[in-house]
Amino acid sequence: MINRYTCIAIAAITCSLHAADTMITTDQLDDVLAKVNGKPIRKVDVFPRPIPLEVSLERAIKPRIAKYIDQMLAVQAAEAEGLDKTDAFRKGMEAVERKAELIEIAALARYYESKLPAIAAARDHSNVADADAAAYVEKHPERFRGKSRTEAIESARAYAAHDAYIGARIEWMTKNLSNLKIVVDGTAIPETTIAEAIDAADARYWTPTAMLLEAVVKMVVAREAEASGDNRKDILVDADRVRNLVAAAQLEIGDQTVTLGKSQRVGNVLPMMKPNEIRTLRPVVLELVRNVVMAKKARAEGLHKDAEFAKQTEQTAIFVARSRSDLLSHLYQDKHLEDGSDADSVVATLRDNARIEYLLD
Repeated sequence: MINRYTCIAIAAITCSLHAADTMITTDQLDDVLAKVNGKPIRKVDVFPRPIPLEVSLERAIKPRIAKYIDQMLAVQAAEAEGLDKTDAFRKGMEAVERKAELIEIAALARYYESKLPAIAAARDHSNVADADAAAYVEKHPERFRGKSRTEAIESARAYAAHDAYIGARIEWMTKNLSNLKIVVDGTAIPETTIAEAIDAADARYWTPTAMLLEAVVKMVVAREAEASGDNRKDILVDADRVRNLVAAAQLEIGDQTVTLGKSQRVGNVLPMMKPNEIRTLRPVVLELVRNVVMAKKARAEGLHKDAEFAKQTEQTAIFVARSRSDLLSHLYQDKHLEDGSDADSVVATLRDNARIEYLLD
């Protein structure tokens, strides 16, 4: 993507619009911000999530629009050159679709969870009885020093509700995941390990630990040692090698197969993962398993058809569209840099040959 050359675009916008800066929210902008070669630049595309606070028109709004226009020009040029028909594009979009699937699974799992009576009740602080709040105060007096008994009990409702929420989650996982068959690269994770992982995730009593991720690491390292002939200890001390093994691991949860590295949460912790400190990470593999099972139950109950959930899936569509643009921009830039063009001239040529009309006034 050619975003790092946005300075050229910013300068062009600055010359064509009023120099005086103003503070503005995205709600104050028109639905169409500009047109590029006749194609409208919509506010919802540039700002998929509205900015509720006032920000600088010159330093925030215009640069964001310029960045988007640069990308649109690259996408249009890439399509004109047939880059959207290449194997590189096809493979890239296959990866995007897999990520989008996991994003939608996570969203559907959250929606399903919000409909569980125990979860919904736990989220309502008013459901916490005085006796339960008082019991929490007695258990954790250090959190309420300086407060009267009445004040402490009232403050404790949020803590007690949070514990009830965690307890409801643990109870659901114990019921629905304990006897579940989970397979990593063809090898099943023992049920006792799954049960221990659920218990280790109970934040009411201790800091949650990533026992299931640790089990995955042991399994992929053992498999790698067998395939390569290398010593397991030698593999474990090579953090990058272990991260790559985990990222490539295939996790089978019922009839759903997931590449661990495609999971956003797993991907987020992999760069921080040290083989000898795995348990200090959040239980991302357990969370992934929970999401897959919850999403499957949600579909079985028809919750994925709810109008309320449909609104949440709009973000998934935005992710796919943005990722497609990112991919085509990268492919276009790579091709033209290989042709000997420098980056600045690639951007300048695209803008010089485009019909750009700004509609911010």
